[in-house]
Amino acid sequence: MGSTEDDIKKLLELDRNVEASRFDVEIPQREVYIGPYLIDKCPVTNAEYKRFIESGGYKNRAFWSKAGWDYVLKIKPLDGDSVNSAMDGEDDCPVVNISWYEAEAFAEYMGKRLPTEAEWEKAARGTDGRLYPWGNEFDKTKLNCSESGIESTTPVVKYLQGRSEYGCFDMAGNVWEWTADWFDSQYYRSAPDRDPQGPDKAEDKPFFGRPEDVGTSIYELEPSKAGNSSLSDCKVLRGGSWNGGGVIHIRCANRDYDEPDYRNDTIGFRCARSLM
Repeated sequence: MGSTEDDIKKLLELDRNVEASRFDVEIPQREVYIGPYLIDKCPVTNAEYKRFIESGGYKNRAFWSKAGWDYVLKIKPLDGDSVNSAMDGEDDCPVVNISWYEAEAFAEYMGKRLPTEAEWEKAARGTDGRLYPWGNEFDKTKLNCSESGIESTTPVVKYLQGRSEYGCFDMAGNVWEWTADWFDSQYYRSAPDRDPQGPDKAEDKPFFGRPEDVGTSIYELEPSKAGNSSLSDCKVLRGGSWNGGGVIHIRCANRDYDEPDYRNDTIGFRCARSLM
């Protein structure tokens, strides 16, 4: 899990504009043991999320955490346009414009949960440390990213050749995916090597700006000086999206983040379930 110093050196040779400090969140690389679990082969689709909406998911308190229910009462998603992308979008494309709270509630509705960051990474890169789900060479024909020139989401089973070792689709590109973990840029330095669950709390003001908003240029931003960030209490995002550059931006080890109430047309999720 994570990247080696040699990995980072090679990436810096590929793109001289990348700030080396951006890779600090991925070190040190370490071996991690994860107990048995199931993870969805695909991101949650519009059709699946539509059933959650139509079955009263936003009105059933049982599916929501306290913070998530507070979010519903405050935002009132059904009264605005936030659910339109699911209701009006193509059935087999990943649902987007979904906050972490909504992803958490949908997973509960399905009898599942969000994957941990470690579970997500294992499903994406297997056990051999590959850079991309299919191997170590970038190939724009195996994913939906900025190099593909599509500029929107695609059906979740479109890229058959881009599947991971475990048969998971779209673990590179199409949409960013929420994970269960709070984001801490230094977490790998102290994380346990067995079933890591993420830090107990999020890092305060990790970087400046929203990474997914700047697409292929996320690494051009310097880490923020203390007190200069607008973000706090962020959750980990993984996988990259349709508007991100693939060679560096959409590697299996890349880590990004955003606040749990944030929604964007590049962000979706998939679910997982424990087997013990």
